[in-house]
Amino acid sequence: MNELDLQEKYLINFICERADGLGYKEVRANTVSPQFFIAEDLKNFISNTDANKDNYKKLRRKFDSDSELMEKFMEFLNQRIKESMNMAIFINNNKSVTFEGVKLHLFYPSGSEKDEDASFEENIFSVVQELPYKYHFEGKQRYSFRPDLTFFVNGIFLGYSELKSNYTNQTAQKHGIKKVIKDYQSAVDEYATLAASNDVSRTIRHSFLKIFEKAIHITATDLGETFIIRNITAHFDDVKNDDEKYEEKVSQNFKKYPLLNPAKNKTERFEEVFRALYDKKMIEKEILYYNFIERELIKKEGSPTREYKHNDGKLISPRPKQKFGTDKTMSKIIEFLEHEDEPDYLTHKLRADLKAYGVGTVQIEELIAKRLKYQNNKN
Repeated sequence: MNELDLQEKYLINFICERADGLGYKEVRANTVSPQFFIAEDLKNFISNTDANKDNYKKLRRKFDSDSELMEKFMEFLNQRIKESMNMAIFINNNKSVTFEGVKLHLFYPSGSEKDEDASFEENIFSVVQELPYKYHFEGKQRYSFRPDLTFFVNGIFLGYSELKSNYTNQTAQKHGIKKVIKDYQSAVDEYATLAASNDVSRTIRHSFLKIFEKAIHITATDLGETFIIRNITAHFDDVKNDDEKYEEKVSQNFKKYPLLNPAKNKTERFEEVFRALYDKKMIEKEILYYNFIERELIKKEGSPTREYKHNDGKLISPRPKQKFGTDKTMSKIIEFLEHEDEPDYLTHKLRADLKAYGVGTVQIEELIAKRLKYQNNKN
């Protein structure tokens, strides 16, 4: 087994298999539907989870078969996805949907008053390696590419990641980002050919460019470094207008994800960043809190009420440093809340940290004595 194969084996082991990994399920590429759903995951979620299964039975009576039901349901969801700014907005606005008069849940948030995280644990997080994305128009395949890792929740697409290996002298910053840039450019060019001026409603665009423009984020990683972009849609006109600075603009829009400790080894850095981006609870934060639509209200002359300036609004989502800072702050608050009944918690933590850094016992106690003189650190 060569080093590249070992890297891929390590990735899937961390994402799917390790007890301390991300806890995703690996799914084969050939199980993903042309509409870009993992149909089996979606069916399992709406038919087998506690809050869904009784309503699924009611819904099933309206169709001749499970396959017919799922085909119509995916068409229904796909239409709603086209109308959403990105997949986080879609899932947040459609945590439950009414289809054919029957209510079905698409995502269970954590922290329920009734069962805490029990329902959240029923969500199905999946990853697909080397998933061929193909777009057909009028019965003919017009575009295809193959992301390295594509992420789903309950069978619904989230985003994808391009992986590069230092073993083949490729890096995320140079080769991974360039791959995303070229794939999007090729897709927009082909879309422009297909749509011309006949896609006023953007129906073709929302379908064709979904994997790029609806993704919560797209990442490029080489284990040592990971770069993230959330708004590749902003560069649509750059491609369409043949802007010679297109590649430069997108490259600048890819931001390196910060690290708590850059001195860690390569795999430790990779795991830290992928936990920050793809951990199940972090995906939940993306869905519930980190993506929202800002819409400006204006008062038109002669009108007694205010109206939205734009129908679509503007997608607001955090830059890597913003997300990093917010996650770090929230993690510290959670830590304090979990130990609020332990008055000496911070003192014991400081003692352990100093010992880990190799500080001598006498010096440790001197430093702790200094800290205890400050009232803020006592309470």
